Amino acid sequence: MEFLLHIVEGIFFVPFIIWIIYFFVFSIGYRIPRKQVFKPVSIQHRFLVIFPAYKEDAVIVESIRSFLKQDYPSSLYEIVVVADSMQDDTNAALRHLGATVLIPKYEHRSKAAALNLAISATQDKQFDAVVILDADNLVYPDFLQQVNRSFASGCKAIQAHRIAKNANTDTAYLDGISEEINNSIFRKGHVNLGLPAALTGSGMLFEINWFKQVMPKISSMGEDKELEYHLLLDGIFTTYLEEVYVLDEKVQNRKDLSNQRKRWIAAQIDTFLLTFKNIGTIFRTRNWPMLDKLVQWSIPPRIILLGFIPLWIFILYILAPILMYKWFVLYILFLIALCLAVPDRYYNKRTLISFLKLPFIFMAILRSFMGIKSGRTTFVHTPHGEKKEDYSN
Repeated sequence: MEFLLHIVEGIFFVPFIIWIIYFFVFSIGYRIPRKQVFKPVSIQHRFLVIFPAYKEDAVIVESIRSFLKQDYPSSLYEIVVVADSMQDDTNAALRHLGATVLIPKYEHRSKAAALNLAISATQDKQFDAVVILDADNLVYPDFLQQVNRSFASGCKAIQAHRIAKNANTDTAYLDGISEEINNSIFRKGHVNLGLPAALTGSGMLFEINWFKQVMPKISSMGEDKELEYHLLLDGIFTTYLEEVYVLDEKVQNRKDLSNQRKRWIAAQIDTFLLTFKNIGTIFRTRNWPMLDKLVQWSIPPRIILLGFIPLWIFILYILAPILMYKWFVLYILFLIALCLAVPDRYYNKRTLISFLKLPFIFMAILRSFMGIKSGRTTFVHTPHGEKKEDYSN
């Protein structure tokens, strides 16, 4: 029995130490003081700005109205809203604001289908790059100026800094912290160490010809992961603009969080399997950014690691105490990595109080794993608009 436990423990330890060292290295990378500077440019590019929207009557008009405040010539960008299952009054208001409104008739609903529809509908128009925003996203007036400067400097793929628009519930507040940890580790930490940033699903820009070539190949529910895969396949570096903000509404209760993560986890697993099939090619071509992404996509949600490791330490304490010490050290290293990755502004009393809700978040994410199969094939919508915490989930 003890021999079997040693084998199981050893098998568990290998991936966990890889994952936690990964977090630690890129958390340190995040703390490296490095600032990107793009020189002012005279050229102004034309942008196709796409807002996929499904039942987003509560937020989409505000988002478009906000975007129209850009300090950028209105003749050099077009806003396209893919208005799926939205009210006629909402669509009329969007048209009145000057947005192009497309009413889809999907066979299979997905964000990828919405993006492909927008590309198809604007095929005869000239654009240099495409910007993708979610229906709830707000940006500052200099957004297009900033991405234009980076694009003109040669960046073919750009990820802006997505931050929380709301913190009205503990779940939303914790989701905002989670987003910033992702920004620290998978975006700024990566770019500081010479690797491409991860995409977030919105606040993204791509060179239009590349995007038109790649999007028809994508039909999954995790279009951002597949876009990352193709960027790495084509050797395109994704630039992270830390000071260009996109305000994104965070999920406000645990039920919505569980549904959202179900889709994310399913997309991550599918893209990991797709990438793992090509592991031989990755080593043969020395595509180290793709190898980095393979490791990243193998990592379970952080909250699962936070909850599982203490449980595992407790099991080892009962069955084989000698084995628990290295796990304890590993867990401390993990906590240090997370502390390094949390931006300084979150070191406050509210964060401490919100952390008491982490066990409930842990259970919500566990529930997400039960619905992974449906998350692969079924469109899962995260509703927007202000709500209260639902303590029944």
